[in-house]
Amino acid sequence: MPIPEQFARVWLATLLITYGIYFALVPRVDTGSMWSQLLALGATAVVQAVIVAVASAWMELRHRGGPRRDERDRAIEQRATSVAYHVLMVGVILSGCIMPFSHNGWALFHAAVAAIAIAEIVRNGVIVVLYRRGWHG
Repeated sequence: MPIPEQFARVWLATLLITYGIYFALVPRVDTGSMWSQLLALGATAVVQAVIVAVASAWMELRHRGGPRRDERDRAIEQRATSVAYHVLMVGVILSGCIMPFSHNGWALFHAAVAAIAIAEIVRNGVIVVLYRRGWHG
């Protein structure tokens, strides 16, 4: 399995788990306290950073001197980023242009966070799928 695909799988699993927990807990967090909301997001980001840092270090040690990224890897990443960009734009339009007429405050914040998380999940999911299909751009 190519290194970029391994990393995408780790990042995808990390995003699904951490944001799954984050959005499951958000309704239970005190919405009157800005600090509790930011602490929940900060904890999610720290857990993600630790998991990805450990996985990256492990992959680097395991594949030291192995093949580096080539044109295929860059083409797959570019395609996945292009798809994720469109998903992010839909999320931005919903959270920044439509929701302000019916929601406010933390609902808008969490919708924006969800848009970013979903776009990253899509990006890494597309990377995994394209590697599995043997896509060459």
